Amino acid sequence: MIDYDDVRLVAAIAGAGGVRGAQARLGTHIATIYRQLRELEKRSGGALFERLGDLLVPTGRAEPFLDAAEELRDRLAEVERRVAAQDDRLVGPLHVTTADTLLDIACACLKAFGDAHPGIALSLEVNNSFADLGRREADVALRPTLTPPETLVGRRVARFSYAVFASDPSPLEGWVGLGTALAALPAAQWLKANVAEDQIKLKVNSLTAAAAAAETGWGKALLPDYLGAARRLSRVSETIEELASELWVLYHPDLKGNPRVRAFSDFSAKWLRARLSPAGQLAG
Repeated sequence: MIDYDDVRLVAAIAGAGGVRGAQARLGTHIATIYRQLRELEKRSGGALFERLGDLLVPTGRAEPFLDAAEELRDRLAEVERRVAAQDDRLVGPLHVTTADTLLDIACACLKAFGDAHPGIALSLEVNNSFADLGRREADVALRPTLTPPETLVGRRVARFSYAVFASDPSPLEGWVGLGTALAALPAAQWLKANVAEDQIKLKVNSLTAAAAAAETGWGKALLPDYLGAARRLSRVSETIEELASELWVLYHPDLKGNPRVRAFSDFSAKWLRARLSPAGQLAG
């Protein structure tokens, strides 16, 4: 018989890359984990892991366990969302995620919201990848995007574009470039098409770093207008309309009825519209 503890054991070892790492996840003595693994391999008819250097790598025999673990995580996340949706208290935790370009704005927004709702315990994660809101990696996302995931709901709160900024109104010819990690960004593609490689004085791996580099005099930087306006920088170009994008407040549809999610969604939408209106156009 295979039970939940077997699935959890294999998933923990696979996730940690070894028994020692799995110990922290399982809260079990390392000798117990080794014994449980040996017993499970006997019941399964063969090795569930093979050693590759310092790592334990799952064999094909472990795949059904890992598939089951994935399905269980999805089901448990669904249960958690349904329970959270029925929580009618305007107190408790609220986890917000945002991109690094919005960090200053998000912190100010959360501070204003927290002052108005002291019973809500706020946490903020800065991550340029979309958190999996289906698995409750976050409750609400503040995201600059033209294409929000179809699995999420929310509202477009502002439109923004890009412009060129520099620390001096009459900057030198140098530019701050964007590294290969950002090559897919429309802003990076614009720079590639419009700025000669020998004009790039420094390459960075985030737009926030580009803004900081421009502040310290490395050269001109192509930035979202809300980010450039928040820094000690001068706008040295017209708005580049072809790079226009949008700011969204997003959450999982199962949490639509959760009062904390609803309160923050309403509050942040109004707050962000007011805050971004000087830099970006208001969304309809």
